[in-house]
Amino acid sequence: MADRDSLNDRVSHLESRVLDLERSLAGDTPHPCETAASRPDEAGREDNETFWALNGLIERMGPSGGVTYTGHVTPPGSDSPVSWQMGLATPDLEDIDFSGAADLLNAVGHPVRLSLLQAIYEGKTTAAQLGADERFGTTGQIYHHLHALSGAGWLENTRRGHWRIPAQRIVQLLTLVLIGTY
Repeated sequence: MADRDSLNDRVSHLESRVLDLERSLAGDTPHPCETAASRPDEAGREDNETFWALNGLIERMGPSGGVTYTGHVTPPGSDSPVSWQMGLATPDLEDIDFSGAADLLNAVGHPVRLSLLQAIYEGKTTAAQLGADERFGTTGQIYHHLHALSGAGWLENTRRGHWRIPAQRIVQLLTLVLIGTY
């Protein structure tokens, strides 16, 4: 098993090197968020500056790895930062039924809903404020989207007509947006 892992690591390293060479010949440079882990140092660690989060994940979860997302942000108009972290080791990921994410992802799978979430994140918290923006449609359409987002847990009605993204969803939302835009 160790020989197979070693061979897989070596092949992966070679594939990354070939990709780097092809890009350099074509004059392409990878986007900073897409940089492949291709140059381990003597200890087998990837570049500590570029891959600090990846190295921490490997240290924490071991060579079989896992997936994690984390964030620490202060939303616009707020004085309080929001921190969130979620991660699962590879064996735990194998137990997930991907279809279980459909409702949550479907709720944000519409451009108007994502724009509504962005507006609310930026501080427009009432239907009246949102209604002033013609991108969101009629009041009825706005409420339709707000209730769909609320039903999936992306929004909550905090007080009479004011909407907000729950703290536990802010980093999750920003992570999805980051995935979709980079």
